[in-house]
Amino acid sequence: MGDDRGQRNVSANRTLAIVTISHMMQHIFIGTSVLYPLIRDELNLSYTEFGAAVALSSMVGGLFQLIPSIISRRIARHIILGVGNVLLSIGTFLTGLSRSVFDFLGARVVSNIGTAPTHPMGTAIISTKFEDKQIGWALGVHYGLAYIGNIVGPILMTFLAVAFNWRISLFVFAIPPLIVGLTMAWYLNESKKITVNTEGSTLKSDVIAILKTKGVLSILLAQVFIAGAIDIVMITTYTPMFLTDQLKLDDFGRSVFFTIELTGGVLGPLVLGRIGAKRGYMNTAIVSTVFAVTSVVLLSAYPSANMILAIHLFIVGFFCFSFTTLVQSHLVQVTQKSSRDLTVGIYFTILFSVVSLWTAVVGYIIDYFNSFIPAFAFMGFLGAVGIITLVTQIKKINFLTDY
Repeated sequence: MGDDRGQRNVSANRTLAIVTISHMMQHIFIGTSVLYPLIRDELNLSYTEFGAAVALSSMVGGLFQLIPSIISRRIARHIILGVGNVLLSIGTFLTGLSRSVFDFLGARVVSNIGTAPTHPMGTAIISTKFEDKQIGWALGVHYGLAYIGNIVGPILMTFLAVAFNWRISLFVFAIPPLIVGLTMAWYLNESKKITVNTEGSTLKSDVIAILKTKGVLSILLAQVFIAGAIDIVMITTYTPMFLTDQLKLDDFGRSVFFTIELTGGVLGPLVLGRIGAKRGYMNTAIVSTVFAVTSVVLLSAYPSANMILAIHLFIVGFFCFSFTTLVQSHLVQVTQKSSRDLTVGIYFTILFSVVSLWTAVVGYIIDYFNSFIPAFAFMGFLGAVGIITLVTQIKKINFLTDY
């Protein structure tokens, strides 16, 4: 046997599993938003202050999205991903120690830097292990199962927060990403295919190739607006607060309704990812976005929580959480293998940057009007602009039915 066979080959499915577990750590972190009402109250912060802290930390994390793609040309991707999990663990622990808005901001910055390698490195690793026709399915599984963290996190965090307090809850949830990060560095080290970048490409040549790829710039432009309406950060940041402050639900009620929304977020990428593989990822993304934006705007119609709201929140999660998966599947499919991590890095750098802006703006709107209704209307406006931009630009370059 050759040298490569002398090493234990990590199969595609096993690679998908460990990278998905790593991704799940990020979504458990996102699930800490169920604790936001408790954190905001104890730190005595306004919506504007809290939204600004979340926005600024998200912006820093967004700006770091490109760095893993750049340094992965010299450092193995799985090592970068493992270090990211360790930083996420440290940031989560520090959040539990927060005593002021500045403590909270600093801890969130560390956490968001830790999550930065998740998308570009995870997508690049998976794309090296699956053929092009399987990538959409693999990424759908990757995102759908990772979103389980959105469900498990809030449920267990709420339980620990009620039994003890929100700080203890965060201390406990700082442990899993540490374990996952150390495990990844060891486990994936035995597969050379995912630890070595493609030879013959440079950062400059990859950027040029990405910019020349048909449709990429149109997608990046449209997401500037769409992100403000349906991005997972927007939804998970303000849904718990909407349930608590607008609809007056207690901790248990908030957790139940929020979990229902997140369950939709698990199933959406799995179902729509499979549909996208057959019908076209961008076709599916456009239709999904229309339903997503509409469902967000209609949340303003509820004066109180009821069974219809539960179904409605499931729909919100189903469609809103699917957009990123569908768009990524398309971008990975139309770009060169050597530049996929850079493509995803650029996508998420812009995404997190604009989301941080919209998060702060929406927080200010809620404070100014003392109501979530104008905020949902504003998010709907952004979504409408994004949809129109996406459809118009795609038709102009005539690739709507190409993939």
